Amino acid sequence: MNTHTDGVGPQGSIDQPEVRPNAYREANRLHSAFFGRPLPSTAAANAANDNASSSSSKKPKSLSPQNERLCMGGHRETIFGLSFSPDGKYMASASQDSTIRIWDVASHRLVATLTEGLDVKFECLRVAWMNIRDFDHYSSTTNNNSDGGETYLLASAGADGIVRLWSGNTNGAQDGAAPGKLNWHCVGTQDHFLLEENGVNDDNGVRGGSTSEEEDRPQIYAMQFVRSKAVPNMNLLLTSANDSIYMWNIVEEDGSSSPQSPNNNAIKRRKFLPHLAVQFSHLDDGRGVNQFGGDRNPDNELYVFDASHSESNDLVGAALSDGTCRILSHHVNSSIGPTCQEECVLSLPPGYFPGTRGGHLTALSWDKSGTRLATCIASGRVVLWSLQVVLNREGVQVLQPSCISVLEGGHDIGRPLFGAKYCGGENEELLMTWGVDGRVCVWDSFSVGEVLSPLCTLISHSNYPIYALDITDNERNSNGEANDVQKNHIAVGGGADGGFLGVPAYLYDV
Repeated sequence: MNTHTDGVGPQGSIDQPEVRPNAYREANRLHSAFFGRPLPSTAAANAANDNASSSSSKKPKSLSPQNERLCMGGHRETIFGLSFSPDGKYMASASQDSTIRIWDVASHRLVATLTEGLDVKFECLRVAWMNIRDFDHYSSTTNNNSDGGETYLLASAGADGIVRLWSGNTNGAQDGAAPGKLNWHCVGTQDHFLLEENGVNDDNGVRGGSTSEEEDRPQIYAMQFVRSKAVPNMNLLLTSANDSIYMWNIVEEDGSSSPQSPNNNAIKRRKFLPHLAVQFSHLDDGRGVNQFGGDRNPDNELYVFDASHSESNDLVGAALSDGTCRILSHHVNSSIGPTCQEECVLSLPPGYFPGTRGGHLTALSWDKSGTRLATCIASGRVVLWSLQVVLNREGVQVLQPSCISVLEGGHDIGRPLFGAKYCGGENEELLMTWGVDGRVCVWDSFSVGEVLSPLCTLISHSNYPIYALDITDNERNSNGEANDVQKNHIAVGGGADGGFLGVPAYLYDV
């Protein structure tokens, strides 16, 4: 049964809430790592928040991070996507220059450039790693592939509508290369443009459509490897294209034997088996009026700007160009196969932010529990939601969403945000946000009501719009320190035309 929000904003006073000790502790840890000095005391921070409403237009003086490292000598144009490998050793970046770059995190040096099959007319938009240990038959050889076995599987997506899979093989016996060098090959592709043009008709319900050759190719804005409880033995990849989301089962091709790795071991190719697809449509109940429109969308077409799966409860969220976030549940029925059922729609009432434009959603982020969700708005705000399973009047379990908080004041109002990520310890005390204003702001992820200033601003690059951010998450001990010798890292990508020096990505050790 579908449920919807009741069209009201967060409940609570506009007075700033007190800073929670747990949130302050985690924010202080980040602030100290960046700037070498702690945040003001909680009392001082609370006093600053009390005055936020009268001085929200005044941004604090930016500090220079002391833990900043540049990844230079790679991309020539804007970086749209980046992601850390599951072990934190590598970072992949996707750029407007139509290349994928692989960086060694420890040395922040470029170690590989992926261009195989990439068309220079289309920029690269997203990258995502799959933990190769998800393949059962790799579990015994994941960490020590002295025989040249596959160690990494990377997906990339671009403005040509094509998702590519790249195999990383750790063997460097050829041409005098050092042992352990990553050798990369494209081992599979899925063209979403051909999918819509030719159509797919199978038992899994992947729809087809019609697209003329003159129309623009669908751009892939969302991509995520998925671990689903409904199908634990499948290696799923979530993608989006135009007004739809897809799930693909990534499997090995039978008898694939080329190209070959440097030690003549066969590279195992992959294919995309359709698992399910969902096409969204405009709502007919008066909501969804915060459309992405104007000259860039004169026909008011619907787009999926982000999508994300929550592993804890198999929910999928989709941030749409009409200002709504659709929440779906993923199921597998023994008789009809995989399905996605709409559970609820998250939306604020029309005119909730008077005098501003850009009410469509740009991104979303789940917390680990799958009960908290952050949605980013193109006007520079973040909305925090709570989703709880309750019994309705008929005694049926339904998903009940509640708008908990609106975060604003840290970013420039009217300028788009491009992402949010929960972080800060086991309970994810913090929410990190970033956008075109070049700032990375840190908020209390358990905020209630309207919050007019972040706990702190870690990055402020006015000439470097930020489109992508990722965080490694090593386990920490009771003192909040990393248990492993390896540090945690934050990576930031964006920028504009880099000129002679190119466009750097930034790494921060925390």
